[in-house]
Amino acid sequence: MREIYQKTKRFFNSYTDKFNLEEEKDQKNIQLKIDHSKRVVANMEEIISAMDVTDEQKNMARIIALLHDIGRFKQYKKYKTFSDYKSEDHGELGVKIIKESNLTGALAENEQNIILKAVKEHNKADLNPEKFTNEKELFFARLIRDADKLDIFNIFVERYKARSQKDYVVRLSTEPKINDKIYYKILNRKSINYDLLKTINDLKAMQLGWIYDINFKETIEIIKQRGYLEVIYNSMDLNERAEEIYQRVKEYVENPF
Repeated sequence: MREIYQKTKRFFNSYTDKFNLEEEKDQKNIQLKIDHSKRVVANMEEIISAMDVTDEQKNMARIIALLHDIGRFKQYKKYKTFSDYKSEDHGELGVKIIKESNLTGALAENEQNIILKAVKEHNKADLNPEKFTNEKELFFARLIRDADKLDIFNIFVERYKARSQKDYVVRLSTEPKINDKIYYKILNRKSINYDLLKTINDLKAMQLGWIYDINFKETIEIIKQRGYLEVIYNSMDLNERAEEIYQRVKEYVENPF
């Protein structure tokens, strides 16, 4: 498995090198996904370092982390967007690319399925256990969602620290309000689609609620150590709903699952 991981790193570098787009902003977006993929590998290594797993499992997790967004590059080149709604599902596109490359062909069928299922399902709103054949497939799918979510947390938190407002945030209202649908979904620990967001406070409340989609205590410990929840909360326009959501989230991280 270690050799397959080394092969995967070589493939990732050579594959992404092919995406040299003419427009500077487009090439910058390609580089953002390259950097993101590498940070997710680092997050994965931090999560699994605290777990009782074998070296084979660690390398399997690293392979999945590096490949989880491999579909993003072809997606962006073809459609000039990272929106699955406006183009195609990047998890499913990633599976096609992995199969075409025969990258995992030397692995047993059950090992290939673990990688393909994790890549295919990592970006879904919720993991459906019925889509997985066994607990190993589900375990690695949960791992990649955690490692991916850590970097998404990090990207937003760094923006909030720098008081940066990106285009998609600016399009949201600055009204200091958390709307009913967002509020009640978070209180009921339900996933939230971005199209429900109306205010910047909605976005930040949703991000606090991401904690309920974390699958492992090891990941929650990393979130606590990095102080992500505190930065998000402190960047909000505070009101009664924001305070209630934050307090519930804080209670949860002290006694999760």
